[in-house]
Amino acid sequence: MMILGGAAVGAANHPAFAAAPEAVKKVIAQHIDKEDQEQEDNDREVPDGAEQANLAKEAKITEQQGKDIATKKVAGTVVKSELEDEDGVVVYNVTIKDSKNQDNEVKVDAKTGSVIKVEHDDDTETNDDANG
Repeated sequence: MMILGGAAVGAANHPAFAAAPEAVKKVIAQHIDKEDQEQEDNDREVPDGAEQANLAKEAKITEQQGKDIATKKVAGTVVKSELEDEDGVVVYNVTIKDSKNQDNEVKVDAKTGSVIKVEHDDDTETNDDANG
């Protein structure tokens, strides 16, 4: 038996389950079905427009402020900027083309304005903060 998302997977094959009263089996089966449905609900994709709107509600700085912060960290031209969820943190992911014609992604915390990470075209990465 394995516990997955709080539900017992394979419980129906466990001897203790087989010996349980029918009412208990029914409750367990309903719980497993509920957990499965919740997982399916969590796996559904949110349309991009709705996701952007939800992320924008959490942002405390403007997109322009995010771009300005990013270009102070990496000199160059902003190619694109979008709000993203980066490991639970709402960030502006700002892509900057530098003087060497390389793309750099600067992740700016949309709540605090701190630079969280800089990813360079050469696959190097710098974790950072506002001290930058």
